Amino acid sequence: MKNNITMRPKLFLATLLGIHLFASCQVSKQSTVTTPSDFKMILRLWPDHHNDTVLRGDLLQAMRTYPNTFEEVWFCAEIQTLSMDAHRKSAAAMAVASQQFRELGITPSLQAITLGHGDSFESGSEDLVPTEWSTITDANGIVTRACHCPRQPKYLAYLEEMYALYAEKCQPAIIWLDDDLRVTHHSPARQLCFCDTCISQFNEQYGGTWSRETLVEELETNSGEDGVRQQWITFSQESLAGVARVISRSVHRVSPKTRMGLQHTNFHRELLEGRDWNLIFKAMEEETGLVPASRPGNGFYSDHAPREMVMKGYDMARQIRRLDPDIKEIAAEIEGYRHYASGKSAHGLCVESLLYLSMGATQLSYAIVCSASEPMEWYADTYFKKLQEWRPFLEEYARYNAGTEPGGLDPYISPQHVIREKQLGEPPFGWITTGANDALLHLSYLGFPFCPDGNHASALVMDAEAISGLTPEEASRLFQQKGILINTQAWEIMQRRGLDTLLTPIPVPEGLNNVSCFVSAQGGQTAVIPSFDASIPNSQRMNLLQIADWAASHQLPVIMESMAQAVLVPRVDKKGQLHSVTLLNCSISEQPETRLRLRGCGADKKQTFVWKKAGQPDVTLHPQYEGEDAIIAIPTLEGWNIGWLAIN
Repeated sequence: MKNNITMRPKLFLATLLGIHLFASCQVSKQSTVTTPSDFKMILRLWPDHHNDTVLRGDLLQAMRTYPNTFEEVWFCAEIQTLSMDAHRKSAAAMAVASQQFRELGITPSLQAITLGHGDSFESGSEDLVPTEWSTITDANGIVTRACHCPRQPKYLAYLEEMYALYAEKCQPAIIWLDDDLRVTHHSPARQLCFCDTCISQFNEQYGGTWSRETLVEELETNSGEDGVRQQWITFSQESLAGVARVISRSVHRVSPKTRMGLQHTNFHRELLEGRDWNLIFKAMEEETGLVPASRPGNGFYSDHAPREMVMKGYDMARQIRRLDPDIKEIAAEIEGYRHYASGKSAHGLCVESLLYLSMGATQLSYAIVCSASEPMEWYADTYFKKLQEWRPFLEEYARYNAGTEPGGLDPYISPQHVIREKQLGEPPFGWITTGANDALLHLSYLGFPFCPDGNHASALVMDAEAISGLTPEEASRLFQQKGILINTQAWEIMQRRGLDTLLTPIPVPEGLNNVSCFVSAQGGQTAVIPSFDASIPNSQRMNLLQIADWAASHQLPVIMESMAQAVLVPRVDKKGQLHSVTLLNCSISEQPETRLRLRGCGADKKQTFVWKKAGQPDVTLHPQYEGEDAIIAIPTLEGWNIGWLAIN
């Protein structure tokens, strides 16, 4: 989140044009809108949207011109100052703006920063340099100027006063803590916090006598029996949860109906963050008595390289699966920083929106006007108009798929990956990050269905780094009981660790090529392939899909049998029944009919299959059956367009 507004938009003079809807997006007779959902579309704002009365007026007019597009806005507290007087002035303006939006039927919420994103991010402003408390010190002794140590009492007191001020004035539905509430990446600090206060409190909590230098050495070697590495991760998470607890308590005192929310980044590569954010969410709920909300996602600022939205989507899918199941409001981040006309396209925003819903989000939050880099009239007539047209289509998907989750292959990463042994030649603190399984996700562009951390995965898939992070006990359990797909580099790691002894080689099943197959005493099936290279001819693609399906005991929920470049996201219910399939044409060419083999649709063969695409009437498809497999032909789909198949 940045606030460098480079220009004031011209006064927005557009008149009320009425509601722009796709008549052809109306639900057909075979309506799939059957389940309540938490669906919302949300517009994120920055401070000038409530402080600047001209800009505020332009935005209100845009909301009138395109009504029923967004039902919530997130105002933003001041981010360039620690001055309470500045916060009071901003909160007064935000209170006025909140009432104006309520009069339009739009709910106000707000977001604010905590620790600070980084010294350069905060523009080096002296107004952000604290004089009464300490800043972050990282493992190398680097000290930030404007990013705050989360265990400083005076800093916590400042947050308590500041957040309560905005909450009391505005009575927002939700207060969101920005994604600077994190352990890593507070530039120039790589991680928090090794200051004297934190080291002292860590020693007191765990009975240690560490200095910064000796603690860093122990974290690196992880040689002791006390599990210092895990202790430090927990301590750091508790530092963040302490910040959330103080803020939540202060907000609840003055605005008892306000819920809390956390904007969290794609953290699974940053192992010092811990495996999830649930300590923070728990603190929020304990202090307010209200279930908090989640906003996953980060990055993907323009759609110039559109396939990056797929990787972001899978990152979010992993975050979502790690949330407490009680958290239902999951507002995917759709970010367009720096909010230029040359950045995100309107169609790209819409495609991205459905993709993130397919990954498990229940709401959509748009950071598309924040910098006010373009006139508000342009944002409205370009972004708001297109989103309004797509909204019925998006909402229908969210309602229909409530209670389901992505199915397919789980690119498995051990919950204990951070405890792995230091690798030969690894740089200092190399263990704090991982790229496990990132490369193999490129197979998704060829129709391989993935469900990171899925609860109903058909099989697991792992590369060498993922295998390196398994504990011996975990490896024994997984390879004995699960279907698993790995490559030869991963197999070499297994041999090095003696894990290959868990498996017995068997003849390669008929029809499969270029693979070694193994079984365990408990029936687990493991397939070893040369590589996860996605640059392959279609014959190899089909062979690899069939190998994955063998490892999954022929339970992959969907197999794309056509020669195509497409991302498939099957959604399955708690019984593993296939509920829908989203198909994204991730190429620039029109894709002719796409043949899909569907599993788990119901043995009675009485299901209906309805294809849905924004701006087009629903199309009922008629399957052929091979045994219990349903064979469906998806109609022609344009390049970089998306649709979904409802299975009733």
